[in-house]
Amino acid sequence: MWKLTAYTALYRTDKQKLKRSLFQHSVGLHFVMVLIVMIGLLPTSMNAQGSKTESSNIPPRLNVALGCLVKADFVRHYDLHYLGLKVGDLAWVRYQVGSIREMGDTPGLFNVVVYSPDGRRGMLLFADPDDAGGFNALMNMYRLHRSGSKWDADYGNGGYAMYKAVGKFVTELSHSPRYKTQLAPGGNECKAEESQH
Repeated sequence: MWKLTAYTALYRTDKQKLKRSLFQHSVGLHFVMVLIVMIGLLPTSMNAQGSKTESSNIPPRLNVALGCLVKADFVRHYDLHYLGLKVGDLAWVRYQVGSIREMGDTPGLFNVVVYSPDGRRGMLLFADPDDAGGFNALMNMYRLHRSGSKWDADYGNGGYAMYKAVGKFVTELSHSPRYKTQLAPGGNECKAEESQH
C-alpha cells in the first residue's frame, strides 16, 4: 500500500510538472509568434508612417519647377486631368535632376513624376531651368502605369525603345524620396511651350 501511495504522489507531481512545462512552452511559443508578426509588420508600419522616403518638406527648386509645370495650360488641362487631379489638390511627386539614360544629354533638366491619388498612374513631366532662376515647362511628357512594382510608359515622344527607357527610369526613381505637395501654379518666373492640345 505504501508503494502505491508513493507512486500516486510521484505521478501527481510529474503530471503537475508536465502541465507547468507545457504552459511555459505554450506562453513562450505565443510570445515568439507575436514577436515574429510584429517584426514582419514593422516595414509596413514604417512605410505607412513615411520613414525617410516620404516628406511634405518639398525641396525649394522642385517646388518652383512644379509650380511652373502646373502653370502650363497643357499640364493643367491634360496631364493633371488624366491623373484625376486639378490645381489646388495635394499630390505625391518624385524628381531627378539631369539626364535620363538612353534619352539624350540634358544635364540640368528637372524630371518630375506626378502620381495619381491611387498611385497606379503617373505623368513624367520636364521643367528646364533658365538663367533667371525660373523654369520653362516642356511639352514633352510620358504617361505612366504601374504594374506591381514596375512602371511602364505608353504615351509620349518616341516609340517602344523610348517607352522602355522611361519605364526603367521611373521604376528606379520609385525608390527615391517622394514629396506630398499642393499643385499650385507658379508666377512670373515660369514659361511654357505653346500648347498643342
